[in-house]
Amino acid sequence: MKPFIKAAGLGLVLVTSSMFAHAAEAAQKIGYVATGPLMAQLAKQSNVQEKLRVEFKDRIAKIERLETKMKMDLDKLKRNGELMSEDERVKLQRNLQSMDSEYKLEVANLREDERKRGAEEQRKLAERIQKAIESVAKKEGYSMVLERQVVHYASPKDDISEKVLKAVK
Repeated sequence: MKPFIKAAGLGLVLVTSSMFAHAAEAAQKIGYVATGPLMAQLAKQSNVQEKLRVEFKDRIAKIERLETKMKMDLDKLKRNGELMSEDERVKLQRNLQSMDSEYKLEVANLREDERKRGAEEQRKLAERIQKAIESVAKKEGYSMVLERQVVHYASPKDDISEKVLKAVK
């Protein structure tokens, strides 16, 4: 009778622990999202680079005109420098130095503004993705959604990236 009680007790322990494991599993549904590729795909689809290029086209054109003018004046100085009077040559050199300073300042300002606007657009995309992740997680009953890069292994069925992409669109 003793072996029977031991077997019954062991069976009860196994069934109970199995039930608790299933209950715990059912209580937490965990998914993951690959936000890096998602950001890249959304940026490409929303033409972020094109928007920024259009936004800064006038400033880029101004810089290109300044660069062309500097090249022309530099060529003029090289070609005719020896034929010019001292005053003309000094005036042209100072003008070139002034244009060079202005060019460097304009380029630096443009790069900084492009960087800021690019970061702003990235932040907007990140906010849209975050809202979509929250929406999909609530709708699908996920208790936790992780970034794909922090997960060593996960089943592809737990990847909600495509659902998030559809929710963002």
